[in-house]
Amino acid sequence: MNTKTLKNCPSIINIEELDLKDVVKKKTDKKIQKSISERLDRVKIHRILYKVGKLKVVGFIVFPKKGKDLPCVLHLRGGSRDFGQITEEKLVYMHSFLADNGYVVISTQYPGVDGGDGKDDWGGSDSMASIKKLKDILNWIPKADTKRIGVMGHSRGGSMAYMLLREVKWLKVAVIGGASTDEFKAAKERKGWREHQINVYGKSKAEQLKRSPIKWVDDLPKKVPMLICHGTSDWRVLADHSILISKELYDHKIPHRLIIYEGADHGITEFWRHYRREVLDWFDKYLVKDSKLPNMKLHGF
Repeated sequence: MNTKTLKNCPSIINIEELDLKDVVKKKTDKKIQKSISERLDRVKIHRILYKVGKLKVVGFIVFPKKGKDLPCVLHLRGGSRDFGQITEEKLVYMHSFLADNGYVVISTQYPGVDGGDGKDDWGGSDSMASIKKLKDILNWIPKADTKRIGVMGHSRGGSMAYMLLREVKWLKVAVIGGASTDEFKAAKERKGWREHQINVYGKSKAEQLKRSPIKWVDDLPKKVPMLICHGTSDWRVLADHSILISKELYDHKIPHRLIIYEGADHGITEFWRHYRREVLDWFDKYLVKDSKLPNMKLHGF
């Protein structure tokens, strides 16, 4: 697919294809260099500038050169504002991995980042609008099957995924890693986090509540299976954020799988390959194989 079709999308202001082969050269392991270089030959990576209301926001689209009617993944970055923004390395090591396995991957830097307009409000109206707009852009990608869309978010991106699940009806599956589920709890656990909350999205309890999915599990969809992953040695977001919401999901009979990685940090780096494989298998199960949802009623012997 060339970029002409996307250029006709009314939401896109500018699009450019990126050549990220130089990123691979930084790897000292020659086998890894070769493997990733070959992967990059099979995918296309684009940087886009798109409209979100009156704002111009930066995002990315990555898809395989071959294939059609491909399932889609909204990849939601972690961090806030410039911290945690999508880098060339992240495009190479996760976005291109999913694309090489048959997915159209689309992501946003959120407003005010990487040259975009506005200000990242961490789950406020502008950042949520920047995520929802990605679905409209997918409609202009001939390879994309917009009836099969999943969302993946790690850390703050996971929090955005919970919020998106609450607000839209077009997601089929979700993967969430290392995410806060209770911003009231997080403010007490992490030094300086309450000050960060106030700086980014304000000091009202209503704003904290909006970003605390454990307080509104009943609003989450009952037919969107979630994979939730967390490391037990994560100091940024304690693992019990995922453990506690898993109990709530269980009580509400919402299909999900919880994976706790022993001794893993916030990025689950000690189990990175296993984590990435679990992510791909989960998307394959519900977006490619279209597996039936599990029977959440008590049954069996």
